[in-house]
Amino acid sequence: MSRIRVAVTAALLGMAALTACSSSSSSSSNSSGDKPDSTSDGEKQISAPALKPITKDLAQAQISQAVPGDGELLPGYSLHGTKSVTEGQYCQDSDDDSAPKGWVRGADASYEYNGSTLNMVYVHICLFETAKDAHRAYAAWKGDEKSKQQAPTKPVGDESTLVINPGISDDSVYGYSRSGKANIRVKVDGGTAGDPSGAQAMLTATLKRLQQAQADKQPTATAADEQATASK
Repeated sequence: MSRIRVAVTAALLGMAALTACSSSSSSSSNSSGDKPDSTSDGEKQISAPALKPITKDLAQAQISQAVPGDGELLPGYSLHGTKSVTEGQYCQDSDDDSAPKGWVRGADASYEYNGSTLNMVYVHICLFETAKDAHRAYAAWKGDEKSKQQAPTKPVGDESTLVINPGISDDSVYGYSRSGKANIRVKVDGGTAGDPSGAQAMLTATLKRLQQAQADKQPTATAADEQATASK
């Protein structure tokens, strides 16, 4: 009887070991297969966090901070003069000299290339009371020359458009973006029509700086970094 009892006990222990091993293997398979591991190189790590739209009533100083300055521009560019407080009509379609509906405040700056004013970059930021007001002004800004419009390689904000050589221009790129209730306009002059990456980098950096200001942080995004990242 003792030999039979020992044999049965050994068999039961073997079955228990097999069951435990099977459960462990199944659990391991589920954790690495069906359910993504938050510490693995999955979607959570490779996807950049969504940038929040501009919804706050930003102060003039915050908007001016968001306008890029020296050391925050494309290579070779420097601030031409000083940053300015934007008047309402400059947030409007060029054919209208009145402030657009819902306009609140804005800031702008111009930049020269290697000390020359022959090739310039311009940036405007305009804040509105509502996203609807901003959308209306954004649509007026970018115009209706659809044959000259193209989407940026990556969206900038809620709406964004690059316009190559608008109107009678033959060597400029305009970039337009709306994020929440803020609009951004970038103009790059001087033989840039074949490569709009500079306009997109300025547009992206300016929006990121505006979002940093909204979060009560010192704006640190630069156009040079954005252009370098996009080229990789």
